[in-house]
Amino acid sequence: MEALKATGVCRRYGKREVLKDFDLTLEAGEFAALMGPSGSGKSTFLHLAAGLLSADAGTIEIGGKNIVGMSDAAAAKFRRRHIGVVFQDFCLLSGKNVKDNVMMPLLLDGEGRSVKAQRSAELLLRHLGLMGRELDYPSELSGGEQQRVAIARALVANPEIVLADEPTGNLDAKAAREVSGMLGELGSEGKSAILVVTHDPVVAARARKVHFLKDGHIVATCMTNGDPDEVSKRYLETYR
Repeated sequence: MEALKATGVCRRYGKREVLKDFDLTLEAGEFAALMGPSGSGKSTFLHLAAGLLSADAGTIEIGGKNIVGMSDAAAAKFRRRHIGVVFQDFCLLSGKNVKDNVMMPLLLDGEGRSVKAQRSAELLLRHLGLMGRELDYPSELSGGEQQRVAIARALVANPEIVLADEPTGNLDAKAAREVSGMLGELGSEGKSAILVVTHDPVVAARARKVHFLKDGHIVATCMTNGDPDEVSKRYLETYR
């Protein structure tokens, strides 16, 4: 089954057409990266796929459900249950501890206090190396730890797809390697499809394939074979 299917997606900002007849498909459990120069529309598409923006034309199906045209309230409800989002700047709630931040999508849907939900959060915290930190607050965590909390939050509801927007952009080199490694591990498990927007070939190489965005649509796709140098080479060939 397709976790994400975007067909003929268009998005304008004023007279500028950022995305034009954009098509992209991710199968269930697939891990892919989206690369392109600044301003090419990578983050715009991620926000469209998350239901945070609305497309001007086309369809974006998540698990077979078209989210284009949903009301803000319907999109928010759908996102909590079916889409995980990881932002560059973490977007954690400063007044909530680690565990409550992770459980926020379930708490908002009234499911966060169930035994199943509690166990799901605890398993993610353990898997991402955060056990023992569950009562800490974001201000007590490093940038890498905050991003791990954000990844756990994105996964807690077992979504069809996780959308990660420059997830290592605000991290130092060591933390970036750790976070990209965790994304790679999660991608290899194949429980949720993952689409990561990144400028970093090391992060992109963790994905199975990379899609290159230019002039508002995908112009090339390559298998990464886990090799950042191959990703860099294909990037330069595409945008020279």
